[in-house]
Amino acid sequence: MFESDEAFVAALQSHLGSALRTVASRQNGGYEMLYTRKDIAGRFTPADFNRIHDESLLADEPREDAENVFRAGVLNFALYTFDAAVVLQFPSDSGSLFVAFDNDDVPLLPIVEVCTEWMQTHS
Repeated sequence: MFESDEAFVAALQSHLGSALRTVASRQNGGYEMLYTRKDIAGRFTPADFNRIHDESLLADEPREDAENVFRAGVLNFALYTFDAAVVLQFPSDSGSLFVAFDNDDVPLLPIVEVCTEWMQTHS
């Protein structure tokens, strides 16, 4: 369990180092930026993350549709890969979490474990 959001971000940085781009938490319909790398600052606003969420597989209705179609249980997270970045999106009943990092050779499983642990304390 993490004592603070700063401890959570530090745990991500221990795996990602300078590759970590952005960490954003969605609670009560709005996003809070937990971390933004200096060269990324100003590129995204909380409104951008709301739009990304609304158009993503993990928005409320699309998430339910995906769970029903795949018949494999609850959708735990989504992975989006782009030329320059990887984005993980973790949903919960009370919000969601976005973690973006450079598309480098990074170990994915430890990052997923850290995010899942944080989500368990914020659900």
